[in-house]
Parts: sequence; C-alpha cells; structure tokens
Amino acid sequence: MAKPKFEKDLVHNLVQIQNDKNMKNFLDVLLTDSEVEDLSHRLQIFKGLLAGKSQRDISEELDVAIGTVIRGAAELRRKKDKVKRMIQL
Repeated sequence: MAKPKFEKDLVHNLVQIQNDKNMKNFLDVLLTDSEVEDLSHRLQIFKGLLAGKSQRDISEELDVAIGTVIRGAAELRRKKDKVKRMIQL
C-alpha cells in the first residue's frame, strides 16, 4: 500500500504537540468522535493482546464486535515488533 501523499506533513504536525491537552485538542479538530473511538479501541486491542488477554475477553471489555478484535489481532501480527516498541502497556 502506497504511503499517503501528505503523511510526512501529518507526522511533522503530530511531533510538534507537546502535551496531552494539546494532543486531545488536535485530535478533536482533526478527527470525528467515531474516528477517535476507533483509534482508542485499536490501541486497547493491541494492549490487551500484548498482555495475553483472549480476543473474546477484549471484545467484551471494549464492547466491540469480535471481528474488530480479530482485525486488530491480524494487524498486530503483521506489525508486532513495531507495536511493541511504540505502545506502553
């Protein structure tokens, strides 16, 4: 999959954010509530899987479809080393 044309600009803007409040404000402006929720769920799915939780337990805890967790697990398998380096449990 090709990288988005303006990915470098997005990354640059994200790196400039210095604190949680400013990041929240940036995300509120940039993303819809649904997109923020989806990203939040993806992060919690990764954390749960890395902590050894079952996909069913994660699905129930987050109140998301098991398919959502399965897709997150597939992404984690493809990118596990990167995810482990980037996510704080």
